[in-house]
Amino acid sequence: MIAVAALLSTGSAINATLYGAARISYVIAKEGELPEKLEQKVWNRPIEGLLITSGLTLLVANFLDLSHIATMGSAGFLLIFAAVNASNARLSSTTGSRRWISVLGAIACLAALVILIWQRGMTSPKELWVLAAMVGSAFLIENIYRRATGRTIKSLYKRSP
Repeated sequence: MIAVAALLSTGSAINATLYGAARISYVIAKEGELPEKLEQKVWNRPIEGLLITSGLTLLVANFLDLSHIATMGSAGFLLIFAAVNASNARLSSTTGSRRWISVLGAIACLAALVILIWQRGMTSPKELWVLAAMVGSAFLIENIYRRATGRTIKSLYKRSP
């Protein structure tokens, strides 16, 4: 019974993530962060991002060990949460938030990431190579994309003087 519930829960989470990713990739492309091709809609829906995300997910799921995927997912979430907190700390006067809470959140996320990396390094160093390869390839792809297209990141917020 627990196994069935876990499968249903996992399927639901994957479904929500994939369809959310389709909309997110469309919006990010509209902001100039992804190729213009992802701004187009098929059947009046932004499905290119869904197809790309689904394809990459299938490749990763079929060619990597589950523990590698879990480590990459955890590290990815911690990096994203740290970046969001750091961004909010930087824009605290614009967002009206308490800067110290965001700084504390960023520090906590980075500390958790360091602990995760240290723990995985002690138990399974191979996972760190996979993590480093994924993070490195993300930065490499971003750099190549920016140079090839000349697109730049647009600021959504005006900073206070």
